[in-house]
Amino acid sequence: MLATRCATRINARTGTHGGTTKRSQPSARAVVARAASGDERRAAESARVLERTREIRNSNELDAALALAGENLVMLAIESDEECYGGDSAWSGADAKMESCRQLSASLARIAREAKDVTFCSINVVGHEDSRALARELGVQQFPTYQYYKKGELIWEHVGAGAGSHEKIAEGVLYYGNTGAGGMKTTEYITEIESKADLESFLEACAPEQDVEGFSAPVSVPCDKQLAIVDVSIEKNAPAGCMHIFPAIVSLARNTAGATRWARLIGDKSAEATSLMKDLKVEEVPTFVFFADGKEVDRYTGADRLALMNKVLEFQRDNGVRLPERATRKRMSTAEAKEIARAAREREKAAGRRSGW
Repeated sequence: MLATRCATRINARTGTHGGTTKRSQPSARAVVARAASGDERRAAESARVLERTREIRNSNELDAALALAGENLVMLAIESDEECYGGDSAWSGADAKMESCRQLSASLARIAREAKDVTFCSINVVGHEDSRALARELGVQQFPTYQYYKKGELIWEHVGAGAGSHEKIAEGVLYYGNTGAGGMKTTEYITEIESKADLESFLEACAPEQDVEGFSAPVSVPCDKQLAIVDVSIEKNAPAGCMHIFPAIVSLARNTAGATRWARLIGDKSAEATSLMKDLKVEEVPTFVFFADGKEVDRYTGADRLALMNKVLEFQRDNGVRLPERATRKRMSTAEAKEIARAAREREKAAGRRSGW
């Protein structure tokens, strides 16, 4: 039986997971209230989210939105106007909670701007009995709650607006929606595999010489010394560790291109994927299986980003793989530095801010 780290509870519309999540899209009333208070920037962020949000009032509308999303990730926010932006409400005076709301709002605005393949939906339960009934049907008892759906099935949710919620929501979009900062697609750096044939093709491949940003020369490593790493995870009820470590995987894949190759096997995606996970003898996720010259040479199970990075560096050191030196920044003359500092002071002064230059 597959063991999962940070296992989540079963609940909601399709009998799936539980977790912790935050609010997705503030309501129109919240936007108006914040604009009236003079906070134009946050109002603009909220408006950006609203532009891409489908307001859901009943079960039929939710089913329609899920059907129209096709293969895309659907991010559903079940919210209450009384939370976060309710003026003298439960959040009043709670600075830490208000800061969490601000961070979440900014994170959601960035996701809405960059994650073009993610469908955003919102249910506001205040004043809408049908919406409140739908929230009960979805098993939601605390607001805000964020649910993630794929192909009409609930795969993950986050409840609440506590500290770190904005990071968890962003990790969820990266993990499930394959979209990162700047609209970056994870599949540009990580190969999706689902079968034994996919694995064989991945292991037989050889990364060509790569120009990697930050290095003084191209990265070129012989095929037999390239490390091929397969990240074995699951999609439904994914443990928090699978999502927490995924940004580090993407970063490692980008920064070690030419020396390493990365693939991801979602073990519950299909019968073939489940069979391959069994063939790899993976019983706990996330597990990273390391291959060199077509053979397994090591593996790591866990969600410690530093431990995973050290495993990669250890292999490279033991096999004589040396990456080019990091490019050094051009040293600026004192005269140039003083001129730039002067311009910065003038800019801060013109803006009415105290300068630290």
